[in-house]
Amino acid sequence: MRFSRDRRGQSVVVGTVILFGFLIVALGIFQIQVVPTENANVEFEHSQQVEDDFGDLRNDVLRAGSTGSTGSTQVRLGTRYPARTFFINPPPVSGSLETEPTGPIRVLNATVGDGAHQNARDFWNTSPSFETRSLRYDAEYNEFDGAPELVYEHSVVAAEFDDAVLLRTGQTVVSEERISLTALTGSVSETGVVPRSVDPRAVSASDTTVPLEPRGGQITLELPTAVGNASALAERWNGALPAGATATRNATGEAINVTLANGSDPYRLALSEVSLDATGKTEPAYVVPVSSESAAVGETVTVEVRDRYNNPVPDATVAFDGANRTTGDGGRAFFEVNETEALIATINGTGGPTYERVTFDVSEGGGTAGNQTFDVRWIPSSPVNATENTDTDLEVQIFDRQSGDLINDATIDYSFAPLQNGGSPSLNPLSSPEHDGSDTLVFSPNNADVGDEFHVYAAAGDNVDRLLVRVIESGQGTMADRTTVTGEDTAGGNNDVTFTIGSSGPDTQSIEITDITVESVETNTGNTDVDNVEDTEGDTFVNAGTDTTLVSGQIDVGTTATLSPTLQITGGNSADVRLGQFRDGNQNANMNKANVELTLQFSDGSSKTFLLTL
Repeated sequence: MRFSRDRRGQSVVVGTVILFGFLIVALGIFQIQVVPTENANVEFEHSQQVEDDFGDLRNDVLRAGSTGSTGSTQVRLGTRYPARTFFINPPPVSGSLETEPTGPIRVLNATVGDGAHQNARDFWNTSPSFETRSLRYDAEYNEFDGAPELVYEHSVVAAEFDDAVLLRTGQTVVSEERISLTALTGSVSETGVVPRSVDPRAVSASDTTVPLEPRGGQITLELPTAVGNASALAERWNGALPAGATATRNATGEAINVTLANGSDPYRLALSEVSLDATGKTEPAYVVPVSSESAAVGETVTVEVRDRYNNPVPDATVAFDGANRTTGDGGRAFFEVNETEALIATINGTGGPTYERVTFDVSEGGGTAGNQTFDVRWIPSSPVNATENTDTDLEVQIFDRQSGDLINDATIDYSFAPLQNGGSPSLNPLSSPEHDGSDTLVFSPNNADVGDEFHVYAAAGDNVDRLLVRVIESGQGTMADRTTVTGEDTAGGNNDVTFTIGSSGPDTQSIEITDITVESVETNTGNTDVDNVEDTEGDTFVNAGTDTTLVSGQIDVGTTATLSPTLQITGGNSADVRLGQFRDGNQNANMNKANVELTLQFSDGSSKTFLLTL
């Protein structure tokens, strides 16, 4: 019986050993076969995520080059495997992201066409080239053998395999009528597992295009590449280009040559530079006039300074016969002609190439206003006092000179010039370039002293207007300085005009309006013969808030009417006002979209003129 019991115990032990052996074998098979397969899936998913990240980064670069905006994209450099209790994982996947220089972008067999200024053509004839880089991503996967290296260059994301090249995005370099080239600059060198942020920033955004025409052959774009198999890359480009354009590998194999179809219409060339590390600065390359190169004494001439990418350069110095001006954000500088001798505007000092200067022919009178299509107006046009250390709002409006309508979204460029050696106020537009025909410029005299005077310029299209701004001591402002007029409209019929008069000063300072003058009226039909303002009840100037009659009877246009009682508005408050009815002879005048010039006189002796645009 004892022998039998020992045999049964041995059987249990042997069975346990066998089961444990099967478990060990199963675990080993899982470790060898299942874990690598699951890890390969993790790596494949990560590879797809990085391609998505590269697509986002590509879009940020293109957006920065075309609009000047700044983006930020996180690239998931590496990945980790899921935790396993009984199994062993390899080390986390590490990825690398690096820029590599590839050489210059060149535009061959091309010249700037007649649609551009001669200075732009002369600069282009120096055969400029544009150094650029490519951005490459590579990952050290443990199991996924088919992962490509990713390369971003010239608007495309290329997936580079051992024996093939595929494009993961389309190209934006060539369309039917436009060439868009972006030089990629700055350095990126990141290696690791965690995501890293890349922040493309525009060094020079493509605000300006120039016409490009063939010269001595078909226009060819030489695009340097970091992809090893340039022939395979060229084949992919051929599938992405518009009809008539072809791509080939160049003789050295270090670039793709894109040859364009020469049509009857010139291409428009847009150039930009985008930095990946917030470095880079463009310099003035040439200068062009804005509108005519002829002017009369008393008129203002405008020039635009551009960099090698044909884009405006802010904060550049322009010398107008020795009198320096600084360009605004739109690259423009202004100068009022004060003598009949020829006026020369230069950049980068004197004695440089011809494309670094513009010569204006000056006459005693005449001017070019009759040929202009834009009409830029400061509201009001009279000098403005800006209190020290206090922001002052300056309003500008842009009109179509022919129709009299406001022009929405016109690009407005601002700059200033001190009348004497003075400080440097800051100019901050609130809505430009997107606006409804008017913009508010915030004038901040923080770096200017009391007594400094500045000419502030606003330019749009082919016209410019100038406003004198004085910096005054706190508490020295007049009632006129503290008065605003807003909300111009028609009410109670198209022959009435309503608006709001506001007092922007502190509540301890009020304004008191004593007299009103309607100086000129232009209706929507261009009629300037409106001769009086009257109301059927004889109440021609009404504070709608209290319905107080301030003037009874008719006011003839061009005459001054005394208010009785005077209109008093405490600081921070406003009053709604109605003028009615405007008359044209014996008929009511249609004031819809009309312009009314209104002058208010105050009890402190100051006055202010407003242009009401309905």
